[in-house]
Amino acid sequence: MPASARARSTIKNEKLAQRLSDILARLHQGEALDKHQLAARYRVKVRTIERDLGERLCDIAVRSEDGLWRLAQVARGTIPAHYLNDYQRLAGTERLFPDPSLRYLLEQLETPLPQRSTQVQPLSQEDLGSRSPLFTQLQSAIEARHVCHFTYKAKPRQVQPYRLIHRGGVWYLAAEEAGRLKNFSVALMEGLQVDTTHTFTPQRAHLDYIQAKDDVWFTESTTEVLLRVAPEVAHYFSRRALLPQQKQHPDADGSLLVTTHINHINQLLPVVRYWLPHVRIVQPHAWHEELVAGLRQALVMWTH
Repeated sequence: MPASARARSTIKNEKLAQRLSDILARLHQGEALDKHQLAARYRVKVRTIERDLGERLCDIAVRSEDGLWRLAQVARGTIPAHYLNDYQRLAGTERLFPDPSLRYLLEQLETPLPQRSTQVQPLSQEDLGSRSPLFTQLQSAIEARHVCHFTYKAKPRQVQPYRLIHRGGVWYLAAEEAGRLKNFSVALMEGLQVDTTHTFTPQRAHLDYIQAKDDVWFTESTTEVLLRVAPEVAHYFSRRALLPQQKQHPDADGSLLVTTHINHINQLLPVVRYWLPHVRIVQPHAWHEELVAGLRQALVMWTH
């Protein structure tokens, strides 16, 4: 075979190997592949792609009823790689590492624990292991849109369940009760009964509200709050939001003016108390006075 022919054959085989390798990688990541899109991507004829999938990758790629090609069931030795990114979003850890790419995550998982350069300290989480059946019942009720009955803080409740929400290490049920959207700590729910004989229609406004919220305080209105944060602790408020819808503006002296929207004063006071004396409520002034009154009452109690 002439040298030029051998060179063309080598290039052709290299392109074939690269194409098949790329197709295999995409199949293993759980993608559904369209032969026409593949042909355009690799600049080959559709017939060539059909030969790749139907002959060269026989028993690895299978054609589904919708005409798309997927990884054969027998070839699925592991969970598709893209599920790792999906799990990060589900667990709320997609911003945990500075590099959010799948490549970086896989490198960390493939590195033996003693050799890893990173270590994540686990956050404290409530243990709902003993309440797993109740949790499963709530999930099923949400999916099937069934009304739930239970006792909560010694009161009987009848609610329409919308979503299970994890916040600050605690699981909550977002549900509508008597026309109002509320949250209930799953750990405090007792005697759950699911009415499987009737269904309800979730309100779109409630679903959109839950999706947009970054906390579990559900009220129809919020109060805009202005805080003054001293330079000594300004960094802690700048590096991540400690309050809902938090916005901060640096002042010339290194302090921060922080604005936030609060559903209830009890949502704000624990945060302010934690950072005393470096955080002050500027507006509304009535909330500042309530904070001071509470501190004075505590001092009297401790004194006596």
